[in-house]
Amino acid sequence: MSMQEPIQIYHSGAELAARRKAAGLKQRELAQRAGCGRSAVQYWERRSRLDPTSWAVARMAQALGWVLPARIVHHNAHARGRGLRREIAEADALAAAMFEEWKAREVQRAATRRVVCGAKTRKGTPCRCKSEPGKRRCKFHGGKSTGPRTPEGIERIREAQRRRWKAEAARAHADCRC
Repeated sequence: MSMQEPIQIYHSGAELAARRKAAGLKQRELAQRAGCGRSAVQYWERRSRLDPTSWAVARMAQALGWVLPARIVHHNAHARGRGLRREIAEADALAAAMFEEWKAREVQRAATRRVVCGAKTRKGTPCRCKSEPGKRRCKFHGGKSTGPRTPEGIERIREAQRRRWKAEAARAHADCRC
């Protein structure tokens, strides 16, 4: 096993569903053959990873004639430790692949995360609406806005910001007791 080739660590629920459909079985029929409930088949088919140590997964795989590796097989280490080094390298490769998979999931989750908007409302209280996915503001406070698109619109926004900052500076200067 080389370090460059991608390592498939887990089988997915989509793979289980594809194998069930290829066998021409409905969820209910697979559940009857495996001796579990239809809800268990439905549950595992929706999972991103299958747990090969779960009895329901093992029985469904057996009913489909599918052999799932239950765990990493440890070979006897060579007297000088060469076999052990190979197992450690394999475990490191698996850990690195799992970490990359986790990072990809976190990026996906961050892209769709919704937080509380918190913008100041007309009453002066913080907005309690959820933001648009991947943004920090709700649809009422600019979360749907893509900003100005024309050069005129961009210049209009710049000028409004200049006026706002100038007014803020004047107000701060008036409050200052210099």
